[in-house]
Amino acid sequence: MEPRSGKEIEIKKIFNIIKKRLWILVLITMITTGAAAAYNQLNKPVPIYESTARIMISEDSKLFDTLIVIIKEPPIMQAVIEELGMERSAQGLSNQISVGRIDSSRIVTITARDQSHEQATIIANTVAAVYKREVANILDFHSVDIFAEAQVIENPWPINPASNRIIKLGFAAGIIIGIGFIFLLDSLDNRLRSARQVEKLLELPVLGTVSKMNKRTVELNKGKKTNPALRGDTIGS
Repeated sequence: MEPRSGKEIEIKKIFNIIKKRLWILVLITMITTGAAAAYNQLNKPVPIYESTARIMISEDSKLFDTLIVIIKEPPIMQAVIEELGMERSAQGLSNQISVGRIDSSRIVTITARDQSHEQATIIANTVAAVYKREVANILDFHSVDIFAEAQVIENPWPINPASNRIIKLGFAAGIIIGIGFIFLLDSLDNRLRSARQVEKLLELPVLGTVSKMNKRTVELNKGKKTNPALRGDTIGS
């Protein structure tokens, strides 16, 4: 039972050290959390939205893979830029587009990304329409149909929502720094706080203690006869 008792004493001592300077822990945690929140607010990512149009390649063509690749090629991208009157390069627009295939079907998805959900929808639909037209001119392939147009939705959710990770890290860092600072101050404090510490330092027994007196205790003790305590005994006994 003695080892367990010793651990309980140590835990209580640690708790008391933190409790005595709890205001330091609270203050440092508030500062680090506030700083993290301010940083997070000032460095919010620009929201990016997605919108997807679907086309269907009706024939089971051997050129299926080639037909998909052509969607993001400069001729198609340049035609989309001219149709929408956009001021960007074909490569820049291509970077905003991703193309995929739904399982092993003949349905192909054209997804556009932009800071505006409405603009992303317009781009996706325009790419699908321009591709259908241009692939007929380039490869003389006429079996592309618009399966489903991209739709503008209410309250769209960005694909890169803001994260509170920095704030959580600031809170955790504040607690760690605060506790560390409290124990640093405690280690630098050489004051004697108990009779046991005095005995250990002087290697002499403590014969008595003097209570802290204030005006109120003096007034309350007027006329009362008290006996100073000596290690559980009374002087003169």
